[in-house]
Amino acid sequence: MKYINGLYIALILMMFINLLNFTIFDNKYSGITMYLSSVIFIIGSAFFGSAKRLKMSEKK
Repeated sequence: MKYINGLYIALILMMFINLLNFTIFDNKYSGITMYLSSVIFIIGSAFFGSAKRLKMSEKK
């Protein structure tokens, strides 16, 4: 269940970064925003993969 919380936090961070870019920065830093969102996505995916692998190894 912990990996679902981690993925949810990563999703909230990605949406918050995009919201800040659109509202406060008037879409001036879209490249940086896309980079940060991509990094957060990759970290979240790695977190999910490692948690899933750990869960599968515990079942065996």
